[in-house]
Amino acid sequence: MIRAVTSDQVLSAFDRDHPTKPDGSNEYARGLLIKADQQFGGTWTQVSLSQKDICGIILPPHRHGTELIPISGMTVSAAVEKVKRAKDYQSANPCCWKVIAHWMELYPSPVFLSIAPVTNCTDHQYLTGYQGHLIHLDGLHRLIAWGLSGKLDPATYKNGVGAYVAGMEAAPDALEPGCPRR
Repeated sequence: MIRAVTSDQVLSAFDRDHPTKPDGSNEYARGLLIKADQQFGGTWTQVSLSQKDICGIILPPHRHGTELIPISGMTVSAAVEKVKRAKDYQSANPCCWKVIAHWMELYPSPVFLSIAPVTNCTDHQYLTGYQGHLIHLDGLHRLIAWGLSGKLDPATYKNGVGAYVAGMEAAPDALEPGCPRR
């Protein structure tokens, strides 16, 4: 599935699954979607991602206790392997682990990405090696949880994970009826 969507559709999809509270991560992520929308001129595409696409998503720096993802970023597959190798990750990072554990058993919900780092975002300013990869805007804990729980293993990955991608152009014939052409 590849189809062009509007900014309003992206924010509505985000708001359905992400209640925002002041000073919460959902508020930050929603603001990041708005920044990405501005940077990429309101161009969004809804896609279904392959296992390879998901494993190659670049995640921004992340730290709850100990550093999970360095300031230069890391792919989803590298982050999953890092957590697997860290025998004490769960006890050293209980807040982060609580969110990861929550998503391990849930069905993959859409993630939010961009085709390049968001230029006015401090979490994206030091990313390296991102060329040719999608960049995370929202869904870090979910992506890691699905990797840890086996949902991203090649033998079991079947249905694809939905994503909204800022800056990705959909082919004109992929436009949904009533969706304005750019």
